[in-house]
Amino acid sequence: MIAWPAAPYVGWARTRPAARYDLAASDLLPVTAHDWPALIGEDGDESHADARGADAVETALIAAIASHCGVATDHVVTAVGSSGANFLALAALVRPGDAVLVEDPGHAPLADAARRFGAEVIALRRRPERGFGIEPDAIAASVTARTRLVVLSRPHNPTGSLIDRPTLEAIAEIAERSRIHVLIDEVYLDTLDGGSQAPAALVSDRFISTASLTKAFGLVGVRCGWALAAPGIAARMRAAGAVMAPVPEPSRRLALRALADLSLLAGRARRIIRGNRIHVQRAFAGRDDLAWEPPAAGTVTFPRLLRVADVDAFVDRLRIEHHTAVVPGRFFGHPQHVRVAFGMATEELARGLEALTTALDAAAHLETVRL
Repeated sequence: MIAWPAAPYVGWARTRPAARYDLAASDLLPVTAHDWPALIGEDGDESHADARGADAVETALIAAIASHCGVATDHVVTAVGSSGANFLALAALVRPGDAVLVEDPGHAPLADAARRFGAEVIALRRRPERGFGIEPDAIAASVTARTRLVVLSRPHNPTGSLIDRPTLEAIAEIAERSRIHVLIDEVYLDTLDGGSQAPAALVSDRFISTASLTKAFGLVGVRCGWALAAPGIAARMRAAGAVMAPVPEPSRRLALRALADLSLLAGRARRIIRGNRIHVQRAFAGRDDLAWEPPAAGTVTFPRLLRVADVDAFVDRLRIEHHTAVVPGRFFGHPQHVRVAFGMATEELARGLEALTTALDAAAHLETVRL
């Protein structure tokens, strides 16, 4: 296997100093045995000690994912997390010299992975004045004879903006007409308040949806993800994955158990996200030093700092002086923004938001003194 260096964001995320109040990590608060008793068996061992063999477990896991997502089993490809599923889609579809349209702002590792397959990455702007929504006309205008793939997220990382059904259908028409595919990372889709929307892959065979149990359900250590794709593309993804490490067998067994108990895990997740989103809204409401859109879904938001001259320096001060971490917006191509996560324990979030707003007040005061 090729040993590629870590993408800039991944390298930063893996090596950044720990913070007391971590508003940079976008995972949901990890599940405990109190939340989900099936996590620990009656004898104190992990409860995924299953008598079935590995092949039978994989078959059952694919069937459970297919049932959850509303597709046939030949549309499902398992992977090590949603990142692994995205990688397999790129490996199956992208060749050197291809052009790949990637949303901007967007999750940097997706663009970095496309470049590592030899593609030219073309930024597809999500404009702040449009609520960071996707504009099908912009996709149509950017497609050329070299375009192979469009890469989006739904809900959007880092803003939480959602692509609605009419927009998906318009994008599907463009993809069919242009004979291209659309990779849609839907790792946050199950965080939608009031219930999940159907995966984009159900709208068109030109769409590949990816997701996992990590971000939306708090099963951080499971690392079980999947892709939904038309059977032909799914087969190519499985072939690409044949040279990679599969989902570890203990993860598959635990993922299978989690899919059986998904309503319980989803209810817990939505309670955490719903309450924490209110905390963020209260912290940011009425501030004239921020420009932001309340997220429709997901566990992150992406405010623009209007009175901070050097956001990277502000992020460093926030961590050192206030023990709080956020992600610098430069990793998403927007250096005047920060990404703020809110999937953690409510007390940690509240203290982190208090630290963030205190630091913003200090920054605004400093700018006033300078003027």
